[in-house]
Amino acid sequence: MSGPAPTPVADRVVAGAALAPAAARLLDVGCGDGALLARLDGKARRLVGVDGRLPACLAAVTRGAAAQCADLDARHLPYRDRVFDAATCLDVLEHVLDPRHLLRELARVLRPHGTLVLTTPNIRYYGFVLTLLGGRFPRTSGDPEGYDGGHLHYFTFADVRELLAAAGFEAIEEFGLYHWTRLSPWGRVKERVKVALGDRLKREFFSGAVVVRARRQGPA
Repeated sequence: MSGPAPTPVADRVVAGAALAPAAARLLDVGCGDGALLARLDGKARRLVGVDGRLPACLAAVTRGAAAQCADLDARHLPYRDRVFDAATCLDVLEHVLDPRHLLRELARVLRPHGTLVLTTPNIRYYGFVLTLLGGRFPRTSGDPEGYDGGHLHYFTFADVRELLAAAGFEAIEEFGLYHWTRLSPWGRVKERVKVALGDRLKREFFSGAVVVRARRQGPA
C-alpha cells in the first residue's frame, strides 16, 4: 500500500517566501540553486545563501545571492554571531547529522528576535502512515539521489517544536502544506475529515510538511 507522493518542492519554496519577513540580511541555509531567494522579491536587502554543493551555490550566485559553499555538518556555519535578521531552512533538517546542532547554529547567527522559517517532511502525514501500515517505510523525498533522497531523520510537529525551544527559539507558529484534492468521492470525504479535525489535527495528519516560523529569544 502506498500513500500520495510527498509535497512538491515548489510548495515548500512558495511557503518559505511567503513566511519570510522583511529583513536587512537574510540567510538561506541549504539554498540549493537559489530558488527561494529568487522569490523573495525585495523582502531582504542582502540575500546570503549557504549550501554544501558547489554547483548549487554557483547557480544561486547567478540569481543574485551571495552564496557560499560550506559543510552544513561542520562545527560552525561560516558566519559571525548575530549577523542576520532572518533565516530560512527549507527541507534541510532531515539531511544533517545533528539537527540540534544546526538549530543552535541558526540561533547563534541570528540577532535577538530574528526570525527563522523552517520546513521538513511531516512523518505523521496520513499518506506516510498508510504506507507504514502497509508494511513499508514511507519515502519522504522525491529526490532520486541516495536512499530516500538522503534523509537521515524524520520529524513531527511536536519534534520540531521541542528542538526549536531547546535551541533558543520562541513564539513558534505552525502552518500546513496540503495537496490539491480532486473532487472525487474520496476527495470529498477527505475534505470533510479535514474540517471535522480542526486546524491543529488537520496539520498533524494532512500536511505533507512541518512548516514553522519562530523567533530567536532575546536578552532575558
